[in-house]
Amino acid sequence: MISVKPERQWLHVKRRVTVGGEEREIKLAAGATASELIDALGLHPDGVLVLAEGEPLQPVALTSALPDGGIRVVLVASGG
Repeated sequence: MISVKPERQWLHVKRRVTVGGEEREIKLAAGATASELIDALGLHPDGVLVLAEGEPLQPVALTSALPDGGIRVVLVASGG
């Protein structure tokens, strides 16, 4: 059996995203992934966590489509 994904709808949607405590509004294609969100924000994927708002906050994989509702992007620091 062959599985084919439907073509992405290139309607642009505005999403409200909280980045490092600051709320931003960003345009993304319908069905955009967490990775596309990070690219649109100009951030490096190694320095952020994408979380779906709710109780508790749920991580969103970079390859996953963004869920409906609020999204938080948490900036992380690492060092050694």
